[in-house]
Amino acid sequence: MSDYTKMSTEELEARKAELLAELNNQEMRDALSAEDLESKKQEILDIDAELKSRKEAAKQAEETRQEVAEGHDPVIKDFEEKRYQNMERNSMEYRDLWLRNLQGNLTEEEKRAYTTTGDGATNAIPTILSEKFFEKMKKLAPMLSEITLFRVAGNLKFVAEGVRNPATAKHVENSAQAASADTTVSVSLSGFEFLKNIQISRTARLMSVDAFENWLIEMLAGDIARAIDNYILNDATNGIAAITYTTNTNQLVVTTYEYGDICDLIALLPAAYDAEAKFLVNKKTLYSTIAQIEDSVGRPIFVPDTITGIGGRLMGFPVVVDDYVSSDNGALYLGKWTDVVGNLPEDINVASDESAGFTANSVIYRGVAVFDSKPAKTDGIVRLVSTTA
Repeated sequence: MSDYTKMSTEELEARKAELLAELNNQEMRDALSAEDLESKKQEILDIDAELKSRKEAAKQAEETRQEVAEGHDPVIKDFEEKRYQNMERNSMEYRDLWLRNLQGNLTEEEKRAYTTTGDGATNAIPTILSEKFFEKMKKLAPMLSEITLFRVAGNLKFVAEGVRNPATAKHVENSAQAASADTTVSVSLSGFEFLKNIQISRTARLMSVDAFENWLIEMLAGDIARAIDNYILNDATNGIAAITYTTNTNQLVVTTYEYGDICDLIALLPAAYDAEAKFLVNKKTLYSTIAQIEDSVGRPIFVPDTITGIGGRLMGFPVVVDDYVSSDNGALYLGKWTDVVGNLPEDINVASDESAGFTANSVIYRGVAVFDSKPAKTDGIVRLVSTTA
C-alpha cells in the first residue's frame, strides 16, 4: 500500500483518476485478476479516505484560525498575551510590533496585548530603533560627536576643573604646605524639547515595516538632529556662539582671511589644548575662503580628506565642518570641544495621531527629543571673524 501522507492532494486525485479510468475500461478490467481488481478498488477507497481526512483537517484549521482572530479561544489568547508581555525592548519581535502599531496595522489581538502588557503599555521605543535614531542624529549633527555627551535621566550637574595653580617649585623638607587654591566650575543641564511633526497620507500604512522604519529615521531623527546641532552652536544663552568673545583675548577680527591670521588664531589657544583642539567652520567659509589660502611657500594650508570627503586638516588640526556655524561673519573656531557638555536624558519619543488629519485622511507623526548643552569651560575656545564676510 502506498504511503499517501507523502503524496500531495493533486497527486492523490491524479492517481484516483488513473484507477477509475482503468476500471471503467472493459478490456483493461477483464485483463485484471480478481485479486488485482479488489486491490485497485481498495486503493480508490483508501485515497477517498485520505482526501476526506485532509478536507476535514483544513476545515478545522480554518475554524481555529477564525476563533483566534476573533479572540474566542481563551487558551491561545492567553498564550499570545503572555508572549507579548515577555518581549524585550531589544527584540526584533517587539520592534516589528511597535512599528506596526504606529502604522495602525495591528490585529485586535495584538492591540489588546500591546496596550495592556509589557513595554507596549508605555510605548517605549525599541532599543534597536533607538540606536538607529541616535546614530542618524550623530551623522547629521556633527557636534553631537564632538562634545562630551551624556545620556543620563533627569537634570545633570557637571563639574570640571577651573583655575589651576602651579605646584610648588621646590618643597623644603618638613615644611608645611597649604592646599592649592585650584577651583572648579560646574554647569547644570536641564532639558528642552526638540520636536518635529510630519503629516502624511494614510498610505504610510501600506509601507513595509522596514521601509516605514527608514522613513521615520530620515524624517524625524534627521530634522531633530539639525535642531539640536543649531542649539549647541547658536543658542543665545547656552550656545558656543553666545560665549563672550573679546578681541585679542579669545577672538581676532580681520577684514579678509590671510595666512598670518590663521597663525595668529592658533597662537591665541593655550598650548595645553592643542592635542585635542579642532577647527570648526561652515562649509561655505571653508571652501570659498580658507581652502584657497596658501602659506609663505605657496602650499595650501587646508588639506581635504579625499577618502571620506568630510573635513580634513587645517594647519595640522582636524577640521569639523558644520553648516550651522554662521557664515554671516565667516566665523572660524578653534577649540577643545569636549569642554562643551550635553545631555540627552531619554530616547526619542515617537507618537502618531489620526484625529488631527481626519478631514485630510492623513496621520500626523511626532518625534520628540529632550536635550540641553552648555560650554563647561570657555578658555579652550577661540575664534576668528571677518568684517567683510
